Amino acid sequence: MKTQAKLIFKGMIPIWCVAGILVLMSLMANLPGLAGEIFSKILGIMFTPIFLECSLAFLGLIAVFCINNIRLKAEGNDYVEMEIKEDDPS
Repeated sequence: MKTQAKLIFKGMIPIWCVAGILVLMSLMANLPGLAGEIFSKILGIMFTPIFLECSLAFLGLIAVFCINNIRLKAEGNDYVEMEIKEDDPS
């Protein structure tokens, strides 16, 4: 598999997770009894116009943090040190 395809798949994993969470919550809203009522209320609040942007922004931030965490595990968290060369007075 090419390197570019691997990078695309690594970037798509958090997007699939967010979509899976939304699908799972919508499926759990169809449960009978109190559990279904709770998940349907959560989805109702989550998809109102003001909270929709906030909830999707929150899920987007979680996705960005997951991508960054995957990148840090792959590359390491080494800091780049700049070498400043001073001119010799002699």
